Amino acid sequence: MLVSGIIAAGGVGTRLGETEPKQFLDLAGRPVIAWSLDAFSFASEIGEIILVCPADYVEQTEEYAKKYCIGKPCHVVTGGTTRQESVLNGLRASSKDLNWVAVHDAARPFITSNEVDSVCLMARDVGAAIIGARIVDTIKEVHNQIITRTLDRSILVSAFTPQVCRKGDLLSAYEIASKTRFTATDEASLLENAGINVAVHFGSSLNFKITTADDLYLARAVASFFKTRANNEE
Repeated sequence: MLVSGIIAAGGVGTRLGETEPKQFLDLAGRPVIAWSLDAFSFASEIGEIILVCPADYVEQTEEYAKKYCIGKPCHVVTGGTTRQESVLNGLRASSKDLNWVAVHDAARPFITSNEVDSVCLMARDVGAAIIGARIVDTIKEVHNQIITRTLDRSILVSAFTPQVCRKGDLLSAYEIASKTRFTATDEASLLENAGINVAVHFGSSLNFKITTADDLYLARAVASFFKTRANNEE
């Protein structure tokens, strides 16, 4: 089973407060997007890579694709006004010969090739799967800054990416969402809304998403550690 890998890099990262989209910011000498490209390039289950980028950054994204996408077909397409639209653009640009898709956030740079392969294999077994991590903090429900209840963290999971499913299932889920005006923040939500079961492969909590300035500081520290360790192993 070979999978179309869609790396969603269509956002502009306004919450980060940077002048450049977060997927192009420097992370230990490489742009953020290069880290995901590396993982997907070396994942044996991935047959092609589709990069979805902002319309104003197509040329820059194509340069990164040539430099960091190794050994696999890599195509660049423009995103839409929402993540949902951007992923659909990537899905439509994917190869008709590949029946499965793995959608990943470019702003999650620390995904590994092994994790990509593992979640793809789980999806093949159960129909759809995502990378996730167990909740370790105590989670409170809050209204107007007042705690109203404490949630049972033993049944809660942080949803990460990649999120993997059959292309036909995701397209059907998009059609249902369009008819019901359902908006989702990830592919699993679309699939759930369409009545499709989604499994969770538990991965590393390092697969966090760069959203805030604090996330960027943490990501740069992690990337620096990985770079130093790699240099010491050479």
